[in-house]
Amino acid sequence: MLSKDEQARELARKHYDIEDGITQIVRITQSAEVETGPTAPIILLESNTNTVPSGVTPIRFGPDPASGVQYPSVIVEVTPEEFDRIKSRELQLPLGWNLADPIPRETENADR
Repeated sequence: MLSKDEQARELARKHYDIEDGITQIVRITQSAEVETGPTAPIILLESNTNTVPSGVTPIRFGPDPASGVQYPSVIVEVTPEEFDRIKSRELQLPLGWNLADPIPRETENADR
């Protein structure tokens, strides 16, 4: 079974593959106490040029072991402008959510 970090990268890779409008994906983390809980979801913030402005609207999904997704997930899809507003803290994430490391496209990893 993949670790939660590995699963987050795999989920992001799949999202990049199926949605060409995604320009960036950043993992959102919570406190260590919450993150280590067995039901804590993988949370991804996705900047997508093909979406409409709707603020921070989390969409929750359960685990799907048949598809290789062992953890529940939460996806927050925003426009690039909203993404910039989140990074500058003009647009707030839910309490306790923190921006973590970006998850680059696989081709970006190969260039490093």
